[in-house]
Amino acid sequence: MGKRNGVRKGARRSGNPARREAERLFSGNVMGEHMYAVPVTADRAAMQPGEVIPVSVPGLPDGIMIRDAVPADAIPLEPVIRLADPDNPDGSWRALPSVIDQSLDPHKPTYARVVEETSSGALVGGMLTLPATWAFTHPMLMGSPNVHIIAGLVACLDSLAVVDQWRGKGVARALVAEAEKAAGSHQTGKLGAAVLYVTHEPELTDFYAGLGFTLSPDGIGIPTPAGLICHGPIKGFRFSVKPLRTGVQMEPLTTPQGRQLVVRGVLPVPAR
Repeated sequence: MGKRNGVRKGARRSGNPARREAERLFSGNVMGEHMYAVPVTADRAAMQPGEVIPVSVPGLPDGIMIRDAVPADAIPLEPVIRLADPDNPDGSWRALPSVIDQSLDPHKPTYARVVEETSSGALVGGMLTLPATWAFTHPMLMGSPNVHIIAGLVACLDSLAVVDQWRGKGVARALVAEAEKAAGSHQTGKLGAAVLYVTHEPELTDFYAGLGFTLSPDGIGIPTPAGLICHGPIKGFRFSVKPLRTGVQMEPLTTPQGRQLVVRGVLPVPAR
């Protein structure tokens, strides 16, 4: 596999069973409508936190292509996505049909991409890009009318996976670039994210650093009017973060949760 490009435990939605259960109880479904809905009254044009940083997607080797996931992909994609988190019975693979449906909804900041062999039609890779679901159960944000905005501005690269025979060929790098491009762009009806973060095993640190991500061993902190909103740490994992828009600044600071990467400039400012 080479760098094990996120194919095992590469990006858990939550490594804390209690937090996962809280998310389930709060939303009724971790991947459910309530958690991913963005208020239709939001003035997205006035919320952009900066200009989108251009992203170039690397070329792929002959014989494969990256495309949007469609509902028919849910069953064949499950064993591929499951490679990203094989030991987690509550991994994102369990909700693939819902995630794919939401990725096709122009009003939800969710994206699903698959890597397909052009000759056989087999799915050999994939990735999910989700809003920060943990924001909905954060004690400083629960009940806040702005929680959807914060969750949408902080995107999570989740369940990046490539099967054995296509590893080490640049496919994972292309999938990461696809995640950046999708999450940061201001598509019709979707609020582009300001940052993309991934929760990964320590041995993937160099891989993500090579793609412009900054490491935070103990999680991330987002300054908000309510105070510093922290996510992490998760035992045995690291966080890496990459700005998707101009004006985002990152600084490692000591917080009650550890040495976290505080990410400033995430929250939107009024458009001029």
